[in-house]
Amino acid sequence: MAEPVVQVVSELTTCAYRLSLTKEMYVSLRYRDAALRVTVYDGHPRHTHARLGALCVLNRRATLRLLDEVVRACRGDWGIGGAREPGGGTRMWAVLPRAGAVGYLGGGEV
Repeated sequence: MAEPVVQVVSELTTCAYRLSLTKEMYVSLRYRDAALRVTVYDGHPRHTHARLGALCVLNRRATLRLLDEVVRACRGDWGIGGAREPGGGTRMWAVLPRAGAVGYLGGGEV
């Protein structure tokens, strides 16, 4: 699973670094139920205007095109938002099922 996991962590942390006003972030990796969940919180504040918030999410989605390809190739899922870190910020996450990630780039069998 190493190749897709490294790519996913790289894409999420790069996006957080580029789009957050602060350069602090929280990265979590959790393996459970035959899947790895990668979660990144950055210091980007919540937008008070809904339209600006929607544009911000669209910008992040455009920035994460490669992440989307990797996660889809692994038959996983990803997203932006949801629960917020207690201190504020934006949450981005990706889930890579082991079965799909092992086969990434023609890798070995499960």
